[in-house]
Amino acid sequence: MQVAIIGSGGREHALAWKFSCSPSVEKVFVLPGNPGMSKTCEVELVPCDPLNNQQVIKLCQQYQIDLVIIGAEAPLANGLADQLERAGFNVFGPSQAAARLESSKIFAKNFMDEMDIPTAKYQSFDSYSTATAALEKWDFSCGVVIKADGLASGKGVVITHDLACATNTLHNLMENSSYPIHASSVVIEEFLNGKEASIFALCDGENYHLLGHACDYKRLNDGDQGPNTGGMGCYYTPNWPTANHYQQIEEKIIKPTLTGMKRRGTPFKGVLFLGVMIDGESINLLEYNVRLGDPETQTLLPLLSDDLPQQILAAAQGRLSSTPTIKPPVNCSLHVVLASGGYPGVDGTPMELNNPIRWKVPTDYEVNIFFAGVSENPQADLVNSGGRILGVTATANSLAEARLLAYQQLAKVSCSGTQWRKDIGELL
Repeated sequence: MQVAIIGSGGREHALAWKFSCSPSVEKVFVLPGNPGMSKTCEVELVPCDPLNNQQVIKLCQQYQIDLVIIGAEAPLANGLADQLERAGFNVFGPSQAAARLESSKIFAKNFMDEMDIPTAKYQSFDSYSTATAALEKWDFSCGVVIKADGLASGKGVVITHDLACATNTLHNLMENSSYPIHASSVVIEEFLNGKEASIFALCDGENYHLLGHACDYKRLNDGDQGPNTGGMGCYYTPNWPTANHYQQIEEKIIKPTLTGMKRRGTPFKGVLFLGVMIDGESINLLEYNVRLGDPETQTLLPLLSDDLPQQILAAAQGRLSSTPTIKPPVNCSLHVVLASGGYPGVDGTPMELNNPIRWKVPTDYEVNIFFAGVSENPQADLVNSGGRILGVTATANSLAEARLLAYQQLAKVSCSGTQWRKDIGELL
């Protein structure tokens, strides 16, 4: 089959690499992709604006696409899946209405309440003055989380134990026009202790297959310090979360979510991404995302032995119940992100861009480089053009071995003015 992947980041690169290795796939097109993708796999990059739905549809018609995978959240929130389906395509990704689970934190929290899904206590506000007044009643000794209501690429969340910091965060999000992220509405919720995991399930509107999990590092700096980012690294181990954790996640979160969305007349089809907090045997849902994660995708896909394109096609066609479940990975993996200086830029710091990137092609089968924020200069060199430049993934029998391989490969990458965390997978 001919496959189109919509997006341009590391997640889409990992998908393109995985699909290009499949015997089920004749050709992979990435719209628009990035020039680093063609350095590691056989794909065709197709220039386009992924938020221009009609342009994407025309290109999919031109290339006679059999399956469309929408990678990023913004095209989903823009209704691309709806319009592609109306044009007759098999589409893997939720409708605009179902994508509200991610595009609106307030909708998601209200839905969790409606379906009795365990989550942190919260309040939502569409007024700066009302939100700041409400902060006075929160217990900051336990920690408070402030979230922008809309899409913010993982950067619209602030965790604080300080009232002044919380008040300043609300001012920046709701009143400061020069702040990179703007929110007309916010969620304030309690901070939950425990260990966070990202859980992924392929869904066809009614049925689901578990895809796996990964543990992401959101903070910019070592020791989980600094601002939130889109993710600075990630790892997978097969022994945690446990089987009991997974049973709770399926019964208390996944099944009620699919039931509730179907009941609303907006069945969920695509990847259901659950950010959960696990404290002992207690599990709470932090948030929904409605697509594969970045960098979780780069962490998980190298581990999967199943023919993923066939599974995704089955989900797009509403027939997951007729396909075998996905085998859980038995090895470990670790992914480290290389980011531009100044990233994530929430304080107005400009990023250090357009620096040439030099790297050595991995010689180990267990190591991959996935490119994200890169472009080509007139000399046909790759240069960094975005916040997260690339990521290195390594798989191995143990996490310690995967960590060693990943950092050894990262040391072979050269790009001035960059930053990366040195503690991914170090202390678990």
